[in-house]
Amino acid sequence: MTDDDITSPTVVLTGPTRGIGASMLDRLLEHPSRPNLVLLARDPFALERAVRRAHDAGVVATGIPLDLADLRSVDAAIDELRELIELGELAAPSAIMLNAGAQFGDRRGTSVQGVEQTFAVNVVAQHALVRGLLPLLAPSSHLLLMGSSTHRGRLQSFGLLPSPRYAPPAELAAVDRTEAGATRQAGGRAYSDSKLALVTLAHAWARRAAASGHRLNTYDPGLVPGTGLTRTLPDFAFWGWEHVMPVMAILPKATTPRTTARHAIELLLGDRHEGLHGGYVEIGRATLAAEPTFDLGRQEELFAWIEGRFPAAAERSGAVA
Repeated sequence: MTDDDITSPTVVLTGPTRGIGASMLDRLLEHPSRPNLVLLARDPFALERAVRRAHDAGVVATGIPLDLADLRSVDAAIDELRELIELGELAAPSAIMLNAGAQFGDRRGTSVQGVEQTFAVNVVAQHALVRGLLPLLAPSSHLLLMGSSTHRGRLQSFGLLPSPRYAPPAELAAVDRTEAGATRQAGGRAYSDSKLALVTLAHAWARRAAASGHRLNTYDPGLVPGTGLTRTLPDFAFWGWEHVMPVMAILPKATTPRTTARHAIELLLGDRHEGLHGGYVEIGRATLAAEPTFDLGRQEELFAWIEGRFPAAAERSGAVA
């Protein structure tokens, strides 16, 4: 590691290979701070291309495989990052953008650990990442979770997705293999449910981040058609989302991948909203998350359920009492 590498911030980005994440990578490559990048993604070939793009732009970048549908992969990614820091090959991260998430066309699939796939990727894996990454951060670091306007209700998605409902975590984590669970409606509800849960959980993590001297905020990208988020939908629906829906970017609370990525990276690196903690920023505008997410009982119920069902790797191995 050179002196220049040490003075540049180290930034972690999940999901840099497509959609908003690829646009976030573009913004990071253009940023005057010339950050060193740690890129995490599931597809090894796409991840290699993203790292190569960074290198071609003269930016130091490291790729680490990450499959959010498998907590063993999450643990392995955190362990690899920790080892690189301990060996002095990477400086401790000062900014982390947990961008990667998923939306599915039904509610029948499961993660490797048997959790409904949307809740597993968008909530449980994000929790495991925050838990594992917080101890690795440089002092006064900043961590961003990816929210969604869908947590506010159906109208916020222009009627494209059902309104979320609060339910006990065990219910949100359960698959539905009935005929009802095979529908796009079920997949859409699982997505909005997961985002309501994640935004709720973010409040619990913000308190814990503050206790260790770090900031944690939630970024809402707005409605961003054409990102590939819904690639598991039926072909006709996916084609419409990719090629027809982008015209909606002219509407309020809708935008493009490049525009929302610019706002996200400005927030992440402190170019805007410097010092904000426990906030909710929607396409660059600081606002408030939906009122139900502030329910302390729900926040701690989600936190405790995930911790109890999926403890940290060290605790699972018995290394921690």
